[in-house]
Amino acid sequence: MSSASTADAGPGGAAGSTTAQVRALALVPLLAYAVLTQLDALGNRLSAHLPVGTTPLLLGALVAAAGAMLLLPGASRRLGDTIGARLIATLFCWAVFCWALSLHRSEGLSYLGKLAAALLPAFCLFLIADTPARLRATLWAIVAAGAVSAAIVLIEHHTHARILSTSVAATTAGFEGVARSAGGSDENPTTSAQMLLVSILIATAWLFSGERRWRLPLAGLVVVGALALVFMSARSALIGFAAGAGLVALGFRHRGFFPLLVVGGVVALLGAVPFLPPTLVDRFTAIADFGQDPTLYRRISYLRIGWDLFQQSPLWGVGPGNFPLYYVTDAYRWMPGREPFPRELHNTYLDAATELGAIGFLLFAVTLGLALRSAWRGAGNSDAVLRRTARAAGIALAGLMVACFFMPHKDLRYLWLIAAIAIQSGRLASRSGEAA
Repeated sequence: MSSASTADAGPGGAAGSTTAQVRALALVPLLAYAVLTQLDALGNRLSAHLPVGTTPLLLGALVAAAGAMLLLPGASRRLGDTIGARLIATLFCWAVFCWALSLHRSEGLSYLGKLAAALLPAFCLFLIADTPARLRATLWAIVAAGAVSAAIVLIEHHTHARILSTSVAATTAGFEGVARSAGGSDENPTTSAQMLLVSILIATAWLFSGERRWRLPLAGLVVVGALALVFMSARSALIGFAAGAGLVALGFRHRGFFPLLVVGGVVALLGAVPFLPPTLVDRFTAIADFGQDPTLYRRISYLRIGWDLFQQSPLWGVGPGNFPLYYVTDAYRWMPGREPFPRELHNTYLDAATELGAIGFLLFAVTLGLALRSAWRGAGNSDAVLRRTARAAGIALAGLMVACFFMPHKDLRYLWLIAAIAIQSGRLASRSGEAA
């Protein structure tokens, strides 16, 4: 019997039946969260006439499900021995400490709420997704959401209409007069593209890891998703996709056809350039000509201002959510491309160092490093489900971490959800090794 079926099997009789029902029901809000995080525009429409939004409802359901799982035998011990959970909790506590020392506390408190909403599901996942099959189901929910979002992007690109998105951030973004689709999200198109990136990389990892049963649907999602990323004109997501695809290709480095695979990939990439949308080509060529894309001046200013603020408070930073308020101060009014309204620092890692200081950055980096290491450990497990799940989570996390160099995403929900899946896969691999 596999580790998944062994873990799911409970004691016989009524007690075992109740345990199975609790475990099955607890998985529902986690899957809903994985889907509606990327399709948040759909969630916003569903809750438009409700007194409570979709996010609070999902978080409440997740907490209730995790609480129910805590009542099962051994659950509290399994959560307590998770170093990842302790690191995430320590990071949030440190963010609260930095907030207490910050200048702009009201804005910081609002940011802490968003950070807590991103971190809380990770704790719930450690309790709910306690088997390889449950981790795999969560990844499938992310893949399904990506398939829907990618389809919406293609439809919107063809019809020049908006299907689900209603927010200003999602509907007004454009480049050179061409509107950019945000798919099924109300986030800005770049953030939406990075969430779609996670779905595509999971599908890519599974497609090339021996997944035979769902090969055609996965291949279809990779193709459609890659096209959607192209039409979304998100440079950071495409760079992250290239990094993730490179990691998948490295998995074949010991095969005789690996050099041919590399050459074929380069030729295919160069051959696709003439067929790419002019907007996307212009966004990449603008990197060498800042006059073509003035936002690049602003991105350089983000980095310069962030580094200056970090030097002023290197240990605990300026406080969570405080960078945008410092950005608009007179001290930086002559920075090239600086705008007169608050903007976030578009580099997740410098953003963490600037707002949370060196200690906060260290906690952030160690947590993500642990997630990658755990995924590597899980990818070497003998259980096929766990091995493929860990590999997919690790590749998706690595690609997203590359993309995060260009966006302020230390509170991105998919970042922490994928990191939690990676950490959990390593825990399950260690547990199965101890059992063996």
